[in-house]
Amino acid sequence: MDTTGAAAAAAGGGGGSEEEDQARLAAITDNLKARDSIRLYTWLSHRCFSDCVTTFYRKTLGKREGDCVRACVRKYQLATAASAARFNKLADPSAAAADADEDD
Repeated sequence: MDTTGAAAAAAGGGGGSEEEDQARLAAITDNLKARDSIRLYTWLSHRCFSDCVTTFYRKTLGKREGDCVRACVRKYQLATAASAARFNKLADPSAAAADADEDD
């Protein structure tokens, strides 16, 4: 689906009501989120597999390989959560002000 064309049509005021425009924008946003999630999952799978899987003699992962993959994914999840929390803190000035008040 070409989301740029749909976004341009929605932004261009295709004659629809505000509710229809909001519904179209919500659909576009959902589509972009799904696409980004799939890309992220693919990238993470490739990255952790490439870093951890060293032998192809068995159909299943060895203990060391399995532990490495789990650690790789966990590190990414922790880094993502920390950066999201930091981004939210920077994006919401009222939350940053509340945190500063708590520190005093």
